[in-house]
Amino acid sequence: MMKVITASKTPTFWLISDPHLIADDLHDAGARFQQMQATSAGKDLYYQEPALKAFVRKLVKSKQESGQPDALIVTGDLTFNGARASAVRFAEIFAPLEEAGIALLPVAGNHDIYDGWARKFAGEKEIRVDQISPQDWKQIFKSSYDLAIAQDPSSLAYSVNLNEHWRLILADSNLYGNEFSYSHPVTRGEIPAKELAWIESQLKEARKAGQEVLFFMHHNLYHHNSVVFHGFTLTNAKELQELLTKYGARCAFSGHIHAQHVLSGWIPVPEVVSSCFAEADEGYGIVSLTASELHYRRQSFDIENYLSQAEKQEADLADFHKYLKKVFFDANRQLIKMQAGRKFRQGDLEMIEKLVFQMHWDFFTGQSYKSDEYRAQIAESAPYRELCLKVPGLVKYLNSLYESTQPSDRLDLEWSD
Repeated sequence: MMKVITASKTPTFWLISDPHLIADDLHDAGARFQQMQATSAGKDLYYQEPALKAFVRKLVKSKQESGQPDALIVTGDLTFNGARASAVRFAEIFAPLEEAGIALLPVAGNHDIYDGWARKFAGEKEIRVDQISPQDWKQIFKSSYDLAIAQDPSSLAYSVNLNEHWRLILADSNLYGNEFSYSHPVTRGEIPAKELAWIESQLKEARKAGQEVLFFMHHNLYHHNSVVFHGFTLTNAKELQELLTKYGARCAFSGHIHAQHVLSGWIPVPEVVSSCFAEADEGYGIVSLTASELHYRRQSFDIENYLSQAEKQEADLADFHKYLKKVFFDANRQLIKMQAGRKFRQGDLEMIEKLVFQMHWDFFTGQSYKSDEYRAQIAESAPYRELCLKVPGLVKYLNSLYESTQPSDRLDLEWSD
């Protein structure tokens, strides 16, 4: 009998990426940790424990009321800096899913395994802490790997049968050593030859069994931005693209760039890149499947409905999306100051900050598909013209944020073969 997560013929899974959890007991909210938050590029580091606990409550409630989802998939960077204690805490937070009948299916990210930045923060000090080895990862998420129908002996890749019709391949696209690291994590990703061979074996088995395939990894299968893609798109993406195309994989899912973006139509294997759950509007995805259809919808987590009364006493949590927006805005303000702060008068600078914030917000939350008229209004605006005049290099990057040729908050696929 086939080993499956659900017997349903219409399974559903939810999807998040890049939660970047640092366990609360690894910091004291002191000076050094405050500095880390201030330079976190728009991520929240303070409140991911309560945010993830609240998200688990939503998952469990949804399962109880509707019978869905069957699984939660996390496409990498579960931890902020690869501290073993953070991965353990992540597994503890999501432990209620197993009892509720929801499979937790994590994919390792470039910050998770043997990250030389693994630290705890006390006052003005950083203190090295235990990192996550590949063996640790499999042990911490043992219940996830227990669901596997196959595991790659050369990496952390594994595959599961969501149901009899759908096989999910969860790949390891990260570059890390075989021992404790003293250096920063490697941003770029690659799937080595041995893992590629294992992936092909899974694709062949799925074809033989008459199954459809979905593919998951941390790094991206394609360029999702014409300016920023180095270190984000898989270095051997072409090999993987050809392999997934050859065996007719229906869709790929990834994270890493922290922006929400969908590519489909002109490529043989569509890709959905999920935004960072610790940033902006706490985006997550819902994927519904039949034997011949895939429907993806991005949602913004309504956290206020799932906080405990005690958690609501914390001012930032009580209006968490307002807090997240401020963190995101402050990160954009820092970027402008570094790039061009001294080149503009204060009034012009404030208008530029608002423009750059909105363009970044649209890109990172999957709202970058804009009409020609909208883009023309941006190009004719005073702050944009000022940027063109004084910081043309930044303008090229900003233009890339509105390159999308289709909506990125949804994807609908149907086939008859």
